[in-house]
Amino acid sequence: MPDIPSAVPDKVKIRALIRRRGDTISDFAREIGVHRDKIWDITSRGTPRPVAIRTLRPIARGLRVKLSDISDWDGDDIDLEPKALAS
Repeated sequence: MPDIPSAVPDKVKIRALIRRRGDTISDFAREIGVHRDKIWDITSRGTPRPVAIRTLRPIARGLRVKLSDISDWDGDDIDLEPKALAS
């Protein structure tokens, strides 16, 4: 079975960015379409655990940051770049 790309999230930074937006974790989760329990798991205290990139990408998009800004991901953030506006 192939490895699932994953990264260790920066829990403190994610929580701070969500708060800076003025959102609760539940509100933020609803906005980005991720179950609030998943956001709670990612941002809870304790030893950070690797999280699938497919789970972290919507969080990065919702916070308008690169995936590498909120995790130890050193891969390509290409799908986070803004799409060109149609004229």
